[in-house]
Amino acid sequence: MADSRLIFALDIGTRTVKGLVMETGPEPQILAVAKKEHRERTMLDGQIQDVEKVAGVVAEVKQELEQMLQMPLRKVAVAAAGRALITVRKKAEQDLSPWDEINEDQVACLELDAVRQAQQSLSEAGPARDRYYCVGYSIYSYYLDGKKIGNPVGQRGSSLGLELIATFLPCVVVDSLLAVLERNNLEMELLTLEPIAALEYAIPSTMRGLNLALVDIGAGTSDIAITAGGTVTAYAMVPLAGDEVTEKLCSLYLLDFLTGEKVKRKLTAKKTLSFRDVLGLKRRVDGAEIVASLKDAVHEIARRIGESIVELNGGPPQAVICIGGGSMTPGITGELAEYLGLSGERVAVRSADKVREVKGLSRDISGPDGVTLLGIAFMAMRPKALGLCQIQVNDRAVKLFRGAGTTIGEALLAADIKFSDLCGQPGRPLTVEVNGELRMIKGETGRPAPIYLNGEPARIDTVLPPNSIIKVGKPEPGRDAEALIADLLPQQEAPVKRITCNNKEYSLQYLIYMNGQVVAPSTPLLDRSRVTWRPVRTVRDALLAAGFSEEQIALRPVRITINGKPEELRRGAVSVRINGNSADLQDPIADGDVLDFEPASVLRVRDLLTQKRIPHQGTGIKVFVNGEGIILRGGEMRILKNGREVNEDEVVEDGDEFCLEEGGYTPILADVFKYISFDQHPKRASSKLVTLINGKEAQFTTPLKQGDKVRIYWKDGEAAVSDSKNKIGAVTRLK
Repeated sequence: MADSRLIFALDIGTRTVKGLVMETGPEPQILAVAKKEHRERTMLDGQIQDVEKVAGVVAEVKQELEQMLQMPLRKVAVAAAGRALITVRKKAEQDLSPWDEINEDQVACLELDAVRQAQQSLSEAGPARDRYYCVGYSIYSYYLDGKKIGNPVGQRGSSLGLELIATFLPCVVVDSLLAVLERNNLEMELLTLEPIAALEYAIPSTMRGLNLALVDIGAGTSDIAITAGGTVTAYAMVPLAGDEVTEKLCSLYLLDFLTGEKVKRKLTAKKTLSFRDVLGLKRRVDGAEIVASLKDAVHEIARRIGESIVELNGGPPQAVICIGGGSMTPGITGELAEYLGLSGERVAVRSADKVREVKGLSRDISGPDGVTLLGIAFMAMRPKALGLCQIQVNDRAVKLFRGAGTTIGEALLAADIKFSDLCGQPGRPLTVEVNGELRMIKGETGRPAPIYLNGEPARIDTVLPPNSIIKVGKPEPGRDAEALIADLLPQQEAPVKRITCNNKEYSLQYLIYMNGQVVAPSTPLLDRSRVTWRPVRTVRDALLAAGFSEEQIALRPVRITINGKPEELRRGAVSVRINGNSADLQDPIADGDVLDFEPASVLRVRDLLTQKRIPHQGTGIKVFVNGEGIILRGGEMRILKNGREVNEDEVVEDGDEFCLEEGGYTPILADVFKYISFDQHPKRASSKLVTLINGKEAQFTTPLKQGDKVRIYWKDGEAAVSDSKNKIGAVTRLK
């Protein structure tokens, strides 16, 4: 009898550990069964509290089975408590290139990325960033451009979205089970959930067309599964079960927990029970009395289970099947039937031996408390059984629940690889407006990350064999979109006009603007630009398309500001001749025409000063020198164009901002000599130069102001020296 033909199943419960070994085949046969109770409360509500002590009880069960079979056991199927199951509903969306068909890899990546996000949200919400194993997920719906769609593969759109429900187990639950198994040299061949296992055995698929509720009342929890329409529609857990009845017994009759358990198991309304309380007193109590004292506790358990059933099912089901040791509690089925409004026969306890015939079924597991163990064994027989295995992803060991259809994508999810990082991002598109119509030029499609399974190329949906080694490379992004203006232009809509302008040949078809500027067809296209084009029809169109600027062609004034005030400057006239004849800018142009064009002259700062009659120098002052009036000119003007100092040769362009600052300086007496002719050589050596301003003696550096009267002359002793015309200090005004 080979190990591969045997299934070893363990039901590690809150009160007991049960195990069986079953031979597979057309008629499965149980070869050995063992059952041991925990000596202490080392498990609470289905969760292992003390790994070492639970491992010790498992070792006893394993050793007993090995002795019966005279062979070692290496692989085992187990179940986690239903209360550990966590479901998360998650939406995910990604942008797409609207020109490309959606492929299976894109859909798979988005699905698994949504699962990863769900897993991350669980970890972040936990008090200590708990980790979780994903044990499965199902798609609720796909969305293409925000609308529901059955299957997006092969479709096109701008965005792909989906909503799914992912199922997780906390790592602490799985790891504690693994720790117990590892201490017994056991490898986890299958991991399922207790309610799923119980459902597998107690309600075959042929019965799932009925609206049924399966309630597994254990010691710590009551697991619920609802079936309808041929499938399982919901799972739930109520944290009340047999332990609540035991604790009530202990409280009423002063019993320790283990004694209370023994009393509960023997309890019937027709039997008198004897037991000792914690004070050592022996007591005999009628069973009916005990059952009556437990009525409130039983009622509360039934009420909580009934509420959960109604919430999950939207109302009472057709019938309720109860299993588990807690289902044998006197009165619990009647209370549940009353709460649900069902007749008593519609809420029944189902024993393992009443569900199906199994060879070798022993008394130890034939009751309702053996259903879950048998369900674990039968699930391990299925080809899609979920087992924990270890694989390598990019040289890192990763634990993964692997079934018959487990894919590389799920392995990457377990390795915490972002699926968005596997898909090569498409190059950025160019979006432009062409003659009022929005156009988009797509970037190059990115290349996904290469994936290798055991050295061979693979896909994200490739099914994993045992001992898989996965290598994932880096994706390559697509190149950004590139295009020329010419790529947007129709080729046959307008004829090409071949002309000669100023002895240079041109082939012209369209006059093109990009963002308000005339451009050539060979100009690279800019993202988010506005492009307009029209056929070349007039002389003006031809000149602009040939590269002459608006300033050279247009007669419109140049608009500037001078010291913040808007001003306009006139341009010079243009000269146009077509085939030797004078022409206007709006005249039509024809293929073969010869143009002679003299553009408008360039405006310079000196033109600005002339047109606006602005003096080159600052305002002067008038003074009188020896009775003759003269004007002393101001300093040179300072000219700023767009904040930069320029001279009079600077070109003036449309939109320029000018700041003109007068040459502000204070004239002094010495400046007068620039404007007059004065004999600077006295006739006598003893003569002295006299300078007066308004009758007061002044120096060469004395400032002058408007209207000052200046006298300048030579003086010899007390007499002024006269010139040939006998005038005192005669001067000649310079022109």
